Amino acid sequence: MHMRAFLSAPALLLALAPCMALGQTAQPSPAPSSSPVGAPAEHAPTTEADSAAGHATSVQVTAPMSAQISASMSGQLEKFPFRDGDHFHKGDVLAEFRCGQQKATLAHARAEYIKRRGLLDVQNKMKALGQWSVSDLQSAAADERAANADLEMATAVVAQCTVEAPFDGRVSNTMVHNYQYLSPGTPMLEILDDTSLELSMIVPSMELRNLAPGTPFRIHILETDATYPATITRISGKVDPVSKTIKVYGRLVRPAPDLLPGMTGEAQFGK
Repeated sequence: MHMRAFLSAPALLLALAPCMALGQTAQPSPAPSSSPVGAPAEHAPTTEADSAAGHATSVQVTAPMSAQISASMSGQLEKFPFRDGDHFHKGDVLAEFRCGQQKATLAHARAEYIKRRGLLDVQNKMKALGQWSVSDLQSAAADERAANADLEMATAVVAQCTVEAPFDGRVSNTMVHNYQYLSPGTPMLEILDDTSLELSMIVPSMELRNLAPGTPFRIHILETDATYPATITRISGKVDPVSKTIKVYGRLVRPAPDLLPGMTGEAQFGK
């Protein structure tokens, strides 16, 4: 019995030997390196000169001045000459209300002031002749001041009847029509200054080391498929800490009549 167990041990080892050899040969060999022979193990660091060689960012054409003109009084529009896209000059009448009653009130206030002013002159002449009374002179002076205040108020009301252009520019939108009755604060039209367009960009804050007022760059506008030279005019005073970006503004080197506010493109910095 013991001899049979002793003799079965070598037989068991002989039976397991092929399996052990197979397990040793089945171990995976290390994968060959995908790097070409002679290639450096790490990439060379990018220098500041390489990063400044060229950087592109989105750019938008904007108007330096724009405004929404609203009705300053209640009344019916009597003159609304400009339409969307029309050009105008500073001082042109953009809108005029029908103000017959307000103008009549102004005429009455002007006449009342002339009368009160004449009575005050009479009291001053009587004072020069020694035939005057302190109460009459003071009353005439107070009446003259009150009439002058009424005249100024009536003048201010009539001034609201006409809306003049605050600058040279162009109409970008109209919201009302001629002969329409409006209430105070009703938006009438939107205007913008297209005589000197501005360029607005948002660039990474790390690019500030390469940007300053006067830095030249070029823009390619999608709508016109043309490239224009430009320069930086100013840089925002605050960096967005979340996106790590900052607003940068520029202007065209030469006027470009084919550009309109709202057009977009790409700004190219560096060489």
